[in-house]
Formats: sequence, structure tokens, C-alpha cells
Amino acid sequence: KVELAVTSDLKTIVCYHPSLEIPYEHTKPIPRPDPVNNKEENLDQVLKSRLNEKELKNSRGPTIEELSKMFYTTKHRWYPVGQYHRRRKNPNPPKDR
Repeated sequence: KVELAVTSDLKTIVCYHPSLEIPYEHTKPIPRPDPVNNKEENLDQVLKSRLNEKELKNSRGPTIEELSKMFYTTKHRWYPVGQYHRRRKNPNPPKDR
């Protein structure tokens, strides 16, 4: 039932494949467990299974170079501001007129 065609400018191949008709007798329902009563697996267990303590201890976050490429910023954005500069910052700057 699949049909192939080419557009008039001969640059694109078009494929038409309609969905198959499956008889209802050949289907079965999707099991949907109740999240309140389902003690086998809940969100916390799924997250814990994906993240082990060992992986969390050994894994390091992205480097400053990776962060700057990820967010299109300079490397200086990701270094911490020193205590000297934080103290010199005016806590109450004058308001604009």
C-alpha cells in the first residue's frame, strides 16, 4: 500500500504510507498501574536507580570551557567573584533620575 512519487521539479521524493488497519481482537490494553497503590516502583526509586551514590561522588560537573561553549558566554562569567570585589560593591547604588 506504499506509494512513491516525485515532485514536478524532480528534487523531492514523496512517500505515502497510510496506517495499517489492525483488528481489535489482535490488540491488548496497555497496563496502567495506580501510582498511589503501586509500591513496586515510584519516582524516587526510578531516580535512585539511575543515579548511584558512587556515580555522584566520582562525577564532576562541566568545566568552565564547556559551560562557556554551552551558554555562549566568556570564560570569566563562570569564575567566582572574590571577597575583595564583593566588599567593594556598593550595596545601595544611587537611583537613576
